[in-house]
Amino acid sequence: MAVAIKRYFVPIKGAQIHVRRADPASGPGPAVILLHPSPQSGTFSIPMALKLAAKGFTAIAVDLPGYGLSDPLVGGYPKGLSHEHGLDPYLPPYVQLLAALKIDKAAFYGNATGAEITHIFAYNHPERTAVAMLDTAGHVSDEEVDKITDGYFPDTTPRRDGGHLLIYWDMVRFLSIFAPWQYTDKAHRLPLDQPPADKVHEKLIEYLRAGTNYADAYRPAFYTAKGPLISRVKVPATLTRWEGKANIAEIDALIAYGLPANFTILRPGPTMDERLDAGVDYLVKNYLKTGKPAPTQPEQVDRKSTRIQKIWIDVPGGQLLARVCFAGAGRPILGLHDPAGSSLRLEGILATYAGKRPVITIDNPNSGESDKILKREEISTEAYARHAIAALDVLGIKEVDVIGRYSGGQVAIEMSAQRPTLVKHIVNLGVMMFTEAERADMLKNYTPSIAPKWDGSHLITAWMIMRDMNLFWPWYNRTKAGIVQRNAAIDGASVHPRVEDLLKIGDTYQNAYAAAFNYPMADKLKALKVPYLAADSPGSGTYSRQAMARATAPHIATADLPDDASAWPAVFDSFWSK
Repeated sequence: MAVAIKRYFVPIKGAQIHVRRADPASGPGPAVILLHPSPQSGTFSIPMALKLAAKGFTAIAVDLPGYGLSDPLVGGYPKGLSHEHGLDPYLPPYVQLLAALKIDKAAFYGNATGAEITHIFAYNHPERTAVAMLDTAGHVSDEEVDKITDGYFPDTTPRRDGGHLLIYWDMVRFLSIFAPWQYTDKAHRLPLDQPPADKVHEKLIEYLRAGTNYADAYRPAFYTAKGPLISRVKVPATLTRWEGKANIAEIDALIAYGLPANFTILRPGPTMDERLDAGVDYLVKNYLKTGKPAPTQPEQVDRKSTRIQKIWIDVPGGQLLARVCFAGAGRPILGLHDPAGSSLRLEGILATYAGKRPVITIDNPNSGESDKILKREEISTEAYARHAIAALDVLGIKEVDVIGRYSGGQVAIEMSAQRPTLVKHIVNLGVMMFTEAERADMLKNYTPSIAPKWDGSHLITAWMIMRDMNLFWPWYNRTKAGIVQRNAAIDGASVHPRVEDLLKIGDTYQNAYAAAFNYPMADKLKALKVPYLAADSPGSGTYSRQAMARATAPHIATADLPDDASAWPAVFDSFWSK
């Protein structure tokens, strides 16, 4: 039986930690905590997790706080820490994680930043550390680190022109050309093949998840790569000297510095399999029989909390990410997003209800962080509705009121058709309804390719599309007639989250929009039995669609939304109470 990896969230004090867990087919084994490099996530650790689970271990690949899908450090990263203590703020979350998982003691296997946290954790918490395994650890003086990090962490604050995305792209691409990446002389050139554009893009997405604080753990990890700090570890430990590492001199410097007798030097050959197998073999010989089986995964959210939390929901074909708050009374509110969006687009609206009524907002399949469950040709409004219903079934929810942004309203209509007792009210923020000529025009022009390109130019294409959606309707109609008559939210901070969503769905956004354009909205509204409110802001590009919808289906309701979004819930509540 193939090993499966499941994703979970683990509640800790004031936050959630995101993990990927792989159990042996025979049931849980001794826990191995996998810690990734910065600014990546537990995705990096998947190959090792699969190998460990195949040998009888429960592998738990953790997203460091502030990276991947883990919440940032509560209160943010503290400033003014010394080099020696720069990673100390990440220790309490790991103690809390082990407590939440009911794991008394585990083996830790860390790469780069993960290796630095591993040796610091093992020194401070030997009672929780069965083995400390360091892969990609070394010894570098503070003076040398000062030179390495000078220019290593550029400012990536979102800019109105999207130029910060090219800073990310330049940085990520050059990590495989020079070491350090910002040094461009011959002496620092790496003897490596260039990864294809889609692989560079995947790594860029990890930077985007970490955001502008991507250096919080990254920078101090350089300064904790020190023989004096690493040699403090008293528990059984390993250091991997992998022949395939391009800059192996730092590892050799650590070996030359001298490590205590509790360290074993693993010397695998140049392939990645050899590198990972060396660590697995050590654990099989030294930990498999003595480690206790890991308990089952705990509840993903604190059901009494009044803040919105993240949760993975198992549905046919994979997992969907949702944001939820189960506290409160009354019928739950379900948020459904637009074609190129995610559940984040609804979180601000639903936060008003958190703690008062249960709220749920789901990333569609292939969108946001949800699994790419659907093939391109399978993407449809009907398929989105089926998966949303499946997610609600898992959560045990029998009735919902829905707030749908643009195509999210179409998905709500389809849910009510597929399961008539489920949806009680629909609020559609921006109706997607078109004449045949408009539909043909938008199918042709609305969704140009944003497939990754080697030079990163696809990033600017994506940025300009999303920015101009606030300026023109449709966005490519850059004429006087196409001007959107309202204040344009085109600052970097406003546009960036929408572009990040677009880059995550990638070129399948074309299919998502085609599904929305082709949905027979007029016929569906005529047949709709559920109370439906078309709500939009005067001056928006889609505002005129309200009149089209009302003319087609006179029984529906319409409402103008005020400029202040915090006043929208009053509009919704008035509709729901009728």
